[in-house]
Amino acid sequence: MKRNMWADIVGHEDLIEILRGFVRTGRLPHALLFSGPAGVGKTMVAREFFKAVNCLERTEDPCDACRSCLKARSHSHPDYLTVTPANGRILVEGIRGLISEVGLKPFEARTRFVVIEPAEQMNKASSNALLKTLEEPPDATLIILVSHNPSLLLPTIVSRCQVLRFAPLDAAARTKGPMDQTFLRLTSGTLGGLKDFDQDLVLRIRAEILQALRQGDPVHLAKKYFPSQEKGADILPVVVLLAESLIRDLLVLAGGGESVINEELRGFSLRGIDLLELEDAATCLRGIRRGANENIRLSNAVGELFMRLQQIACA
Repeated sequence: MKRNMWADIVGHEDLIEILRGFVRTGRLPHALLFSGPAGVGKTMVAREFFKAVNCLERTEDPCDACRSCLKARSHSHPDYLTVTPANGRILVEGIRGLISEVGLKPFEARTRFVVIEPAEQMNKASSNALLKTLEEPPDATLIILVSHNPSLLLPTIVSRCQVLRFAPLDAAARTKGPMDQTFLRLTSGTLGGLKDFDQDLVLRIRAEILQALRQGDPVHLAKKYFPSQEKGADILPVVVLLAESLIRDLLVLAGGGESVINEELRGFSLRGIDLLELEDAATCLRGIRRGANENIRLSNAVGELFMRLQQIACA
């Protein structure tokens, strides 16, 4: 049975319907601007849109089974071009190379896609070079600018694109998912650096940390996550994110605030949160961030951080 590949994308139903309408009518714009925070799936939508436009089944949904879809899925389609920063910037040489490429007919696709991400990393020269291409758009080519901060783009570039605004997932994920609300609060509605992590894994680690802080052994838990110098570094981003959320919530509660990510903290004693101890925990966390690539012993550093959080939360 044919899969509806749009179903793999969480949220953005209204935007997907607009894109499906382009495919259905065969009337594609010359340029689109996908704007919105990092981590909400803009690049994934661009690739699925390419598959839908060029699917050999010729429907408004990609079949993910034909030769064109399979090449796009394996990132080997010759007509799906990407432009990304080199040393932090998208330089004019990259845009000029793109211009020479799109002057030719597509190799296989009905419509070639050029995806520039993040578009705000273009400098003045590369922006002006792209602007000339947008003013005289090539045939059978769609340019998609993916931008996390579109205010940094030249207004003249934005004016030549049809803008699709991507909302954070807590606002957009209405019917697809399911996405756990705590997980969305942790990520502020953007998967960002957690895009490679399973939601269930993140929530399981979170539950283990909260349990260890309440009545467990935080040092033992740190050793479980980081049993040696070589093991555990892959889940460090999750542990860091969760620790940041706990420190943030404790600061909010210390100031009498109500909006917290980890609602379970309200069940802790929290009789007197020491702000100096919280600053020490934050300093410890910063040290873990800095030392992650400097061969520090993560089990010791994370164990110390967990112990500090336990002392604060259970004072």
